Amino acid sequence: MKITLKVWRQKNNQDKGRFATYPIEDVSTDMSFLEMFDVLNESLVKKGEDPIAFDHDCREGICGMCSMYINGRPHGPLQTTTCQLHMRSFKDGETITVEPWRASSFPVIKDLVVDRTSFERIQQAGGFVSVNTGGVPDANEIPIPKRIADVASIQQRVLDVEHVWPPARMLQLCYL
Repeated sequence: MKITLKVWRQKNNQDKGRFATYPIEDVSTDMSFLEMFDVLNESLVKKGEDPIAFDHDCREGICGMCSMYINGRPHGPLQTTTCQLHMRSFKDGETITVEPWRASSFPVIKDLVVDRTSFERIQQAGGFVSVNTGGVPDANEIPIPKRIADVASIQQRVLDVEHVWPPARMLQLCYL
C-alpha cells in the first residue's frame, strides 16, 4: 500500500518545529506503525537525511514509550499502543499526520521524542494507576450448552478407550 506521512520535525526543544511530508510506497499491511517508521528512517539515512527520532522500547504494548498522536488521536485510530497499531488500520493512499505527545509536562526533545522525566518521577516514587479489571471467572460458572457438553463427553470416552484399544478411532465415527 502507499501512504503519505506528515511528521512533526523539531531539531531540539528551542526549535520552532514544522511538519515534513514523506510519501512511502510498498507499505505492508502487516507492518506495525513503528516498523513503518523504521522503513522510512532507513530510506532517509540512505538519502543522507536525518532520521525521524521517536521513542520505543519494548514494542510489545507494555512500556508506553511509543506514545504519539496519530491523526489527532493518542496512539492512533484504535484503542491500543502505537507499537501494537498495524498498517492494516489505514487505507491505501491515506495521509497520516503524526505528532509528539504534547503537554507542558512533556516538552519535545526532538521530533516525536518527549521528555518523560515528570512521568518517570511519579513511577520511581511508587505511583501507579490501579484499574479494576475484574477477576477471572470460575470455570464452572461459564455456561456451556448441553449439546456441546454431550459431544465433549463422547469424545472423552473415545479417547479413554483409545488408550486401551487403538482401533477405537473407527468407533468414534459411529458415536458422533
